Amino acid sequence: MTVVLGCTACSKKAAETVEEHIPENRVIYEVFVRNFSPEGNLKGVEAQIPRLKELGVDVVWLMPIYELGDTGRWGAYSSPYAIKDYTKIDPDNGTEQDLRDLVKTIHDNGMEIWFDWVGNHTAMDNVWVTSNPEFYSKKDGDFVHPFGGAWKDVYELDRDNEAMQDEMVKAMQYWVDNFDIDGFRCDYASGPSPELWRKASERVLKDGKRVAWLAEDSSKPSLVKNGYFDYNYCWDFQEKVLKEFANEPEPDLAMLRKACEQLANTGLTEGESKAPEDTITDPYAGRSRMVYIVNHDVLQDQGGSEDIVYNKYFRPLTVLQFTVYGIPLIYNGQEIQYKSGGRISLAEKTPIDWSQPDTTMTALIKNLTHLKHTQPALRTGSQSGTLTNLSTTDDASIYAYKRTLGDENVVVMLNFSDEEKEFTIPAGLPEGTYRDALGGETVEFSPQASFTLPALGSAVFVRK
Repeated sequence: MTVVLGCTACSKKAAETVEEHIPENRVIYEVFVRNFSPEGNLKGVEAQIPRLKELGVDVVWLMPIYELGDTGRWGAYSSPYAIKDYTKIDPDNGTEQDLRDLVKTIHDNGMEIWFDWVGNHTAMDNVWVTSNPEFYSKKDGDFVHPFGGAWKDVYELDRDNEAMQDEMVKAMQYWVDNFDIDGFRCDYASGPSPELWRKASERVLKDGKRVAWLAEDSSKPSLVKNGYFDYNYCWDFQEKVLKEFANEPEPDLAMLRKACEQLANTGLTEGESKAPEDTITDPYAGRSRMVYIVNHDVLQDQGGSEDIVYNKYFRPLTVLQFTVYGIPLIYNGQEIQYKSGGRISLAEKTPIDWSQPDTTMTALIKNLTHLKHTQPALRTGSQSGTLTNLSTTDDASIYAYKRTLGDENVVVMLNFSDEEKEFTIPAGLPEGTYRDALGGETVEFSPQASFTLPALGSAVFVRK
């Protein structure tokens, strides 16, 4: 029997299974408030929360909304990572009541809200520069810019100053106590002292319980291993695997297979950077990491939205992102295949054009989030599915793998060719009747079953 797999973004639900939203299958949505809506403020975000709920989002991560500095800015607007006051909302974003309304709407829709936290540096006109200059690093008595002066709109904090650490932890607790925040994504988490994150993870409590912690980091896995953070970025997987794969003259599927199997089963990418003192064994056992195709750094530093960075492969790589491992991230318009046209500066205002959505991409992501919430084999963390690569009769074009947890299986097939491909999988398919959750076709898995994928097409099979 030949199964022709034609639809990669069917709008109906992927499987008639009750969704379960747990830490092992979270989906995060990153919001750049300035660009997210025509209003460019918190009210503009609130208006779209029901849509994000329908999309399948579990966590809304807001890029920094704090009062921003003006000194040294490198664009028409201040970078959201140049913080003037850690306990005030920037007027451009709205009022305290606007934030309370947004948090309530997020919670009423069954989601969490995580704040972005900048612990390594502040704006040059931060209130601490005057009130507590001892909080900052100095060279020859002068304030210093991070990275040898490269970040010219911010001053570097003294990572070992305990009084500064304590004040920062108090500021984090302020947002939890006064605005009911559920967690923090921490910028450049390997920059500050680990002692800051130890204090924060132990002291910042909501109703007496720990909040969620996500580290923008891949160089210090001990931050996750020792429990200071729940998750960190799969930074090298995006930069050294997915991006390089998509920009080779011919797709290197052997490299991709090896990298995906290693990531899914160990949490690591080959050659992943570590600090010399942080060569820790099995750092992600029982843990999870965030996997992304695009975020604000990709748009600013790597050329723009995923159609630019990943060329023609962005759809099959989107399916891979949601099914290979970890916590998938959706960034600011990714669900409508927003095309930036090039780099997006953090210091400019370039609102998303929501008027021309790619509805097939939206439907695809809805299906993938539904799969993430209904298929135990796709979980990562304390309940972690394994990944096994499957050999096909066209390994030059097709990447197939299965995720397994106990008796549960999900089989993924991706065509990285510009042509329709027919193939079989001689061994390794689980027994039973399976349905393509993206297209609806049903097949009895066997070594004789033949599959046909359209050019750059995808299929994700779940037990019928």
